[in-house]
Amino acid sequence: MIAEWIGGRLGGQGPLPPFAAFLLAGACIYLVASRLARHADAIADATGIGRLWIGSLLLAASTSLPELVTDVNAALLDALDIGVGDLFGSTLTNMLLLAVLDLSYRRRRLLQEVSPQLASIGLLAVVLTAVAGSAIASGGWGSVGHVGVETIAILVLYLVGMHAIYQDSPPTAPPQQLELGDTARTVLRRGAIGFALALAGLLILTPLLVVSAHVLARESGLGDTFVGTLLVGATTSFPELAATVAALRIGALDLAVGNLLGSNAFNMCVLLAMDLAYTHGPVLRHVSPTHLITVQFAVLSIGLGMIGILARGHRRLAPFRIVALLIVGSYALAAWLLGTADR
Repeated sequence: MIAEWIGGRLGGQGPLPPFAAFLLAGACIYLVASRLARHADAIADATGIGRLWIGSLLLAASTSLPELVTDVNAALLDALDIGVGDLFGSTLTNMLLLAVLDLSYRRRRLLQEVSPQLASIGLLAVVLTAVAGSAIASGGWGSVGHVGVETIAILVLYLVGMHAIYQDSPPTAPPQQLELGDTARTVLRRGAIGFALALAGLLILTPLLVVSAHVLARESGLGDTFVGTLLVGATTSFPELAATVAALRIGALDLAVGNLLGSNAFNMCVLLAMDLAYTHGPVLRHVSPTHLITVQFAVLSIGLGMIGILARGHRRLAPFRIVALLIVGSYALAAWLLGTADR
């Protein structure tokens, strides 16, 4: 495999070469994903589906592709702690991004301006993350073949939860006015082509992340859980960062926040893909219990974000951005605890 060849070339030379490869892959992923939000917004306008649903489903699944490819590769390479740490770490990073954007967004109060229905997607992400955490704490819920019952349950809960949220959503908005000379079909075609090209680029680039992170953990003496949660988790969130910033620039607030919260929910479904790739038993049965630290802070951060979205009437709290500051503090505390526990 090309990934294994690259890993061999990076190893044995100290931490600098794998770290450089890690940064290069992350930067390339950021560039490839920078146009996803504009394509998604065009699709939302042409179809009338709405920015909330395009953001939390289409854009969230697309920007979560690095997690999918990276973590399946981690399972194939028997680097489970890097893969699982990446998923939980991506949730922490997504919430940190949301908090930082809320603190720095000057036009309006970001969390208080988005649709309150996004809190339901946040609740779904909390439930799925908690299910994964309970499986780690208990040693798993059983298995079907080599696949854990808990990862199958996560996918079922995701599908049922998203369907219930969709059923409870407001009526679909009418398609927006298109530019002169455009039709809905041409806008959709351009959007589909743009997504296909970006996803192809991500499929090529993301295996470099897990390989370089795995070598970096070995060369630097850092634990796989720490590297997977903080380094890989942050880097595979680059597409979310690029897409969210682009969405904010065009004023698509629901698209931006829906992307982050929807990615948190979708990322938990990636555990099933890891389970299918790892043939030695359920993944969550074989990972470090240190991940429970990340699970707790991930649930806390999403819960704080939900409070920020639902507290629309309490404008006096908004100038201090209390919720956003608490999310930043949670991330910092989680990073410190992981650094001390994973030595």
